[in-house]
Amino acid sequence: MIKRILSSELAKGSILLFIMFNFYNFLNFVFHFSMGRMLGPENYGILAVLMSLIYIYAIPTEAIQNIISKYTSELNINKEYGKLNFLVSKSSIRALQISVFVFLFSIILAIFISKVLEINFWLIALTNSFLLLAFIIPIVKGVLQGRKKFFLLGTGMIIEAVLKLAFAILFVFIGFEVFGAMIGLLIGSSIGFAFCFYCNKDILDKQREKIHFGGAYKNGLPYFVVIFTIYIILSLDIIMAKLFFTPEIVGKYAVLSMLGKIIFFGTLAISKTMFPLTSEKKDSPKDSIILFKKSFLIVLILCLLATFAYFLIPELIIKTLYGSGYVDMSKYLVYSGISLSFLSLSNLILIYGLSTNKIRNYYYIIVFLFIEITLLVLFHSTILEYILAIITSNIVIFICSFLFLRNNEHKYNNPGI
Repeated sequence: MIKRILSSELAKGSILLFIMFNFYNFLNFVFHFSMGRMLGPENYGILAVLMSLIYIYAIPTEAIQNIISKYTSELNINKEYGKLNFLVSKSSIRALQISVFVFLFSIILAIFISKVLEINFWLIALTNSFLLLAFIIPIVKGVLQGRKKFFLLGTGMIIEAVLKLAFAILFVFIGFEVFGAMIGLLIGSSIGFAFCFYCNKDILDKQREKIHFGGAYKNGLPYFVVIFTIYIILSLDIIMAKLFFTPEIVGKYAVLSMLGKIIFFGTLAISKTMFPLTSEKKDSPKDSIILFKKSFLIVLILCLLATFAYFLIPELIIKTLYGSGYVDMSKYLVYSGISLSFLSLSNLILIYGLSTNKIRNYYYIIVFLFIEITLLVLFHSTILEYILAIITSNIVIFICSFLFLRNNEHKYNNPGI
């Protein structure tokens, strides 16, 4: 079984992207570990809230990247490079227009957000500047993903993460505190984008051939709704914790949340690799299901290993990564691992459904978001109660996603999963 998995196209792409993507994630978490130590619980809590906003801003990034990846995969397999050039160029122009409009609107919204979260307005405004990149970055990355240029995609991500870490540490060290961390993130993201853009230069040099892809916006709506729901759920816990707990508790809870997110982002490479492959094989149901089963098994094993480590040595993990100031949260770490494991598996299931066009009535997925909000509003008297509410929400999402996809598979007369 293991030999068959490792010999597959999915495994070859997954192993390469998994290594590079998780090195990228490792550097991102080194960023968090470093900031947690350098800023202290209260300021780190503020940074964690801002990072949660960035995850929300990344919603169009993930949705657009998957859409572009799918279109690219279909054009690339037929060697329609002129049409691919048109897709990239047209999408980039539209993305820049949307980015500027959304950024200007977000500056007005920052006034309200800064008051509600009790965070400096200029910090919110600086964080909102990520919106200028949110719609253009996924286009260049999506093209690399769809062409299965996993090494170049991974290299661009690593360059981005290295520069983020280096500049953030530098600016925080010289006294800019949370502002310095955010400036470092902006510099790294901008240079990472420039690298990925350059890697697509061979496509942009092709003779442009017009193609109608207006349906992309309609077809992309399920992607946006699904990604929107998953990433809001991923980010909402820290933002709502800022409303319910003291600044110091928020900073300490952020450690639990970020360590849990290691599982989510650590397994994300599998779904990113699976997406273009199952998209290409959507007309061969048996092949696409086999790829999905292999992906699910890989993600499940990784989730179990991480959660077991969080159960076995939680104090050592937190003390080593964040320092002794956060070690009192160690008894809750395994719960964070369980919670994010269920969300990771749900994400994989939904991504597979999107890639094979088997997500119908997708708007019902938004109900998951209201379930989490309701549970967090009702249960937040203690950190444990708060975390258990999140676990309950993510288990519900997993079960519903699994049953939802299973029912759709039966409708298409495919084998069950």
